[in-house]
Amino acid sequence: MKSLLLPLLLLAAAPAFAAPDAPATCPQVAEQLSETLASAKQRIGHDGEVRVEFEVDATGRPQLVALDGTRSYRSPVRIAMETLDCRAGTPQRYVLNIRFAEPRAQAVASAASGTVAQASSPR
Repeated sequence: MKSLLLPLLLLAAAPAFAAPDAPATCPQVAEQLSETLASAKQRIGHDGEVRVEFEVDATGRPQLVALDGTRSYRSPVRIAMETLDCRAGTPQRYVLNIRFAEPRAQAVASAASGTVAQASSPR
C-alpha cells in the first residue's frame, strides 16, 4: 500500500474474525477516504483523530456502526463513509483510526503507511 502524504493517516485497525466466503470489501478504502477527506484538515485547522467502525453489508453498502474522536472531524468522516465504493459479499466489519495531522517529511512519511484490517462480525 502506498504511503499517504495528505494531512491524514489511516492507522492500524482492530481485526475481528475472517469470513469463510468471499467477503464484502471496500477496495482501496485508504485511498478513497484520503481523497474524500483531504481538505478537512485545511478547513478545520487543527490535529485530530477519529475512530470509525462500519460494516459492509451483503450488497456492498457501508453502514456506520460507531464514530468517536475529535468532534470537529466526525461530520466530514460521516459524509466520507457515505461515498465509499464497496463490493458485495459476506458482510464484513471494519474499524479504522483516522488521524488528521500535518504531513510528515518525505523520509518519515514513506515509512508510515496506512493499514486497514478487514473483519467480519460474529453472527
